[in-house]
Amino acid sequence: MSGDPQLVYSLEIKVLDLEAKVASLEKTLDRLAREVSASDPANVPADVLDLIEQGEHPVRAVRQYRLLTQKELGERSGIRANHISAIERGMPYGLKTAKRLSDALDVPVGLLT
Repeated sequence: MSGDPQLVYSLEIKVLDLEAKVASLEKTLDRLAREVSASDPANVPADVLDLIEQGEHPVRAVRQYRLLTQKELGERSGIRANHISAIERGMPYGLKTAKRLSDALDVPVGLLT
Protein backbone atom coordinates (compact mmCIF):
# COMPACT_ATOMS: atom_id res chain seq x y z
CA MET A 1 0.00 0.00 0.00
CA SER A 2 1.46 3.33 -0.97
CA GLY A 3 0.36 6.81 0.03
CA ASP A 4 0.06 9.96 -1.98
CA PRO A 5 3.60 11.49 -1.95
CA GLN A 6 2.21 15.03 -1.96
CA LEU A 7 0.03 14.30 1.09
CA VAL A 8 2.95 12.70 2.94
CA TYR A 9 5.17 15.68 2.14
CA SER A 10 2.47 18.12 3.29
CA LEU A 11 1.99 16.26 6.56
CA GLU A 12 5.74 16.10 7.13
CA ILE A 13 6.04 19.88 6.67
CA LYS A 14 3.22 20.42 9.18
CA VAL A 15 4.93 18.14 11.72
CA LEU A 16 8.24 19.99 11.30
CA ASP A 17 6.45 23.31 11.74
CA LEU A 18 4.78 22.07 14.92
CA GLU A 19 8.10 20.79 16.26
CA ALA A 20 9.66 24.21 15.71
CA LYS A 21 6.76 25.87 17.53
CA VAL A 22 7.08 23.45 20.45
CA ALA A 23 10.82 24.13 20.69
CA SER A 24 10.17 27.87 20.70
CA LEU A 25 7.53 27.52 23.42
CA GLU A 26 9.85 25.35 25.53
CA LYS A 27 12.55 28.01 25.30
CA THR A 28 10.09 30.69 26.34
CA LEU A 29 8.86 28.58 29.26
CA ASP A 30 12.45 27.98 30.41
CA ARG A 31 13.14 31.71 30.36
CA LEU A 32 9.94 32.48 32.27
CA ALA A 33 10.73 29.81 34.85
CA ARG A 34 14.16 31.37 35.43
CA GLU A 35 12.57 34.77 35.89
CA VAL A 36 10.11 33.42 38.42
CA SER A 37 12.85 31.55 40.29
CA ALA A 38 14.83 34.77 40.59
CA SER A 39 12.28 35.68 43.30
CA ASP A 40 11.62 39.29 42.28
CA PRO A 41 11.43 39.66 38.50
CA ALA A 42 12.43 43.32 38.81
CA ASN A 43 15.47 42.22 40.84
CA VAL A 44 17.17 40.49 37.90
CA PRO A 45 15.99 41.51 34.44
CA ALA A 46 15.40 38.99 31.70
CA ASP A 47 18.38 40.41 29.77
CA VAL A 48 20.72 39.35 32.57
CA LEU A 49 19.11 35.91 32.72
CA ASP A 50 19.52 35.59 28.95
CA LEU A 51 23.23 36.45 29.24
CA ILE A 52 23.62 33.72 31.85
CA GLU A 53 21.80 31.23 29.62
CA GLN A 54 24.14 32.15 26.76
CA GLY A 55 27.16 31.22 28.89
CA GLU A 56 28.08 34.38 30.79
CA HIS A 57 29.12 33.57 34.34
CA PRO A 58 26.22 34.43 36.68
CA VAL A 59 28.43 36.32 39.15
CA ARG A 60 29.87 38.48 36.37
CA ALA A 61 26.50 39.09 34.71
CA VAL A 62 24.80 40.22 37.92
CA ARG A 63 27.84 42.16 39.15
CA GLN A 64 28.01 44.12 35.92
CA TYR A 65 24.25 44.71 35.98
CA ARG A 66 24.63 46.10 39.50
CA LEU A 67 27.47 48.32 38.19
CA LEU A 68 29.94 46.92 40.70
CA THR A 69 33.64 46.38 40.25
CA GLN A 70 35.19 43.15 41.49
CA LYS A 71 36.76 45.16 44.29
CA GLU A 72 33.40 46.62 45.34
CA LEU A 73 31.77 43.18 45.27
CA GLY A 74 34.68 41.89 47.32
CA GLU A 75 34.14 44.58 49.94
CA ARG A 76 30.42 43.78 50.13
CA SER A 77 30.91 40.01 50.30
CA GLY A 78 34.16 39.74 52.23
CA ILE A 79 35.76 37.85 49.34
CA ARG A 80 39.00 39.10 47.81
CA ALA A 81 38.70 40.68 44.36
CA ASN A 82 41.24 38.24 42.88
CA HIS A 83 39.10 35.34 44.13
CA ILE A 84 36.01 36.90 42.50
CA SER A 85 37.99 37.26 39.28
CA ALA A 86 38.92 33.57 39.42
CA ILE A 87 35.29 32.59 40.09
CA GLU A 88 34.13 34.63 37.09
CA ARG A 89 36.71 32.82 34.95
CA GLY A 90 35.23 29.47 35.97
CA MET A 91 36.96 28.45 39.19
CA PRO A 92 34.63 26.22 41.23
CA TYR A 93 33.31 27.64 44.49
CA GLY A 94 31.33 26.29 47.40
CA LEU A 95 27.89 27.00 48.76
CA LYS A 96 29.25 29.26 51.52
CA THR A 97 30.94 31.48 48.93
CA ALA A 98 27.82 31.40 46.74
CA LYS A 99 25.72 32.51 49.71
CA ARG A 100 28.06 35.42 50.46
CA LEU A 101 28.02 36.48 46.82
CA SER A 102 24.25 36.13 46.51
CA ASP A 103 23.73 38.26 49.62
CA ALA A 104 26.11 40.92 48.29
CA LEU A 105 24.45 40.89 44.85
CA ASP A 106 20.90 40.65 46.26
CA VAL A 107 19.95 37.58 44.23
CA PRO A 108 18.84 34.08 45.21
CA VAL A 109 21.75 31.73 45.81
CA GLY A 110 20.26 29.35 43.24
CA LEU A 111 20.95 31.86 40.49
CA LEU A 112 24.69 31.64 41.18
CA THR A 113 24.99 27.87 41.52
